Amino acid sequence: MPAIPTKFLQEPLVLFALIAALLFGISALFSPGDKNVLLIDSDEVEARLFLEELNSGEPLSASERQAITAGYIEEEALVLEALARGLDKDSRIRSLLAQKMRHVMSADIIQPSSSQLTEFYRNNIARYRQSALYEIEELVLAHDDSRAVEEALAAEPFLARPLPTLSERDLASIFSEEFAAQVVIAGGTDEADDWSGPFLSNRGKHWLRVAASHPETTPEFVEVVERVRLDWIAAEEENQQRLQVKKLVEQYEIVMSQPSGGQ
Repeated sequence: MPAIPTKFLQEPLVLFALIAALLFGISALFSPGDKNVLLIDSDEVEARLFLEELNSGEPLSASERQAITAGYIEEEALVLEALARGLDKDSRIRSLLAQKMRHVMSADIIQPSSSQLTEFYRNNIARYRQSALYEIEELVLAHDDSRAVEEALAAEPFLARPLPTLSERDLASIFSEEFAAQVVIAGGTDEADDWSGPFLSNRGKHWLRVAASHPETTPEFVEVVERVRLDWIAAEEENQQRLQVKKLVEQYEIVMSQPSGGQ
């Protein structure tokens, strides 16, 4: 029997046919009575091979083509088996399919124009406003340490340490809303050394003071244009999804089944 040319074996469709024949042969050997057929879309195989070459930037070797083709065949077999077992009825799978369909429906979102971005920025200016920021110093004493802040600092001046620059919301997420408000209010007074506390935690007694503050600012459009663009696309995608889903649902006649045990 003449040898099969190596170049011939490197053709993806030939590899696909050989792998498929091998799988079907094994299936027939061990399950001769099984008539199930796994139909593989050769165009899909070619598309996957093409995309992989596009991503890698170089031609695939024969072994890589074989692995990708075999992986696709395995995927198709697993999907069919999952459907046969009713796994598509799983609520998590249904949620994933619904989410995927939403993305498909909004796949044709176009890029916004400059005027659209400017209008979106103006209509949503509060979204881009930068909250006031505070440079905070923290002093932590042990639960059984009864010294006042001034007394502790006089004895150990390095007890106070700076925290990262934070907004009032950041402070509230670390401590509490009430304590964050107390610190910010105290920081607005004329008393430079006005410490707020104590705030009790498993680390001890926390005392905070505002060393410096930076007022709320609103960045110029050019400073946040990329963020505005992403927000515009997200908003348009959500709006289009909502409209497409509404149209989809309207195509159906909704009939509610009787509850189990109902009259």
